[in-house]
Amino acid sequence: MEFFEVQQRPPKVVQHGPRVKWSPPAEGGYKANFDAAFFDSSGLVGIGVVVRDSSGNIMGALSQKISRPQSVEHAEALAACRAVILMKELLLTQACFEGDCQRVIQAINAGGPNRTLFGHIIEEICNFSSSLVSCSFVHVRREGNKLAHALARRAVLSADTDVWVEELPNDLDDVFRFDLVQ
Repeated sequence: MEFFEVQQRPPKVVQHGPRVKWSPPAEGGYKANFDAAFFDSSGLVGIGVVVRDSSGNIMGALSQKISRPQSVEHAEALAACRAVILMKELLLTQACFEGDCQRVIQAINAGGPNRTLFGHIIEEICNFSSSLVSCSFVHVRREGNKLAHALARRAVLSADTDVWVEELPNDLDDVFRFDLVQ
């Protein structure tokens, strides 16, 4: 009898959340996505930053290799700091910064003293970003941060820091296009 009861129940439907993808900033604004990637064997970390305008055009991108910091959050905070610096170097003043480490985004948005191991970096981010006309820091899931992650992973190929202005390295064209069409 139990077999027949189970067979007559409707099948369970697994619901997935909405698909996350990169979304453009408001008209006239710029968005910088940032990420960090760890390279297990080398003791190094890659930082990736990409800045885009409201049409999705690349304004600048960065791939940087650094020594392994104390924690994942520390690495993500360094990536956020580098994103703010790149935005300022590009002379862009209306900025939204997106990263996929919620603890770092919360720490930046909390204001006031930060007593974490990466608190000094959070303070630098707040100081650097205070000169921007408008600025926000938003958490985004990894799926909405693919191009920054690909740039961070690409850092293993660079000697130190690679920067591109109004373009990307050719090997990331597919990631860029896929990010825009989804």
